[in-house]
Amino acid sequence: MNDSKALALSPLITPFAFTIYAYFADISGFNMDAGILTFIGYFLGVAFASIPVAYLYMFFIGYRFYRLILKKKKVNFFSLTLGGIFVADIPMLLIWPAAEVTGSTGFYTTFQLFSFCGFMVGLSFWALLNFGTKPQPERY
Repeated sequence: MNDSKALALSPLITPFAFTIYAYFADISGFNMDAGILTFIGYFLGVAFASIPVAYLYMFFIGYRFYRLILKKKKVNFFSLTLGGIFVADIPMLLIWPAAEVTGSTGFYTTFQLFSFCGFMVGLSFWALLNFGTKPQPERY
């Protein structure tokens, strides 16, 4: 699979990664205590809210990061997953000085949630680059 297809498909994992981490972190609404319909509603809400943001991040920040590591010939599993974590954590790093740990979901849980989503986007991007399609034989 070429770079542009992998860039276009990898942000689609964001709502699934968000929901999986929120379920295991026992975040209210995602832990299914209120029922499956509430869970599905939250998942759809996260999908509608996160996919446009993930695409903005991927095309404006992640693509530039990818071009930089491609130019340096450092494209590997670690650079893509750690780069995904860093790109996803940019908004959390910006609000870190003003963050207060109050409420049911604290700053550190949200930071881990964003980090996991970034890791999963980087992992899916790496997987799509490496295992996307089989090479086609050359025809003469």
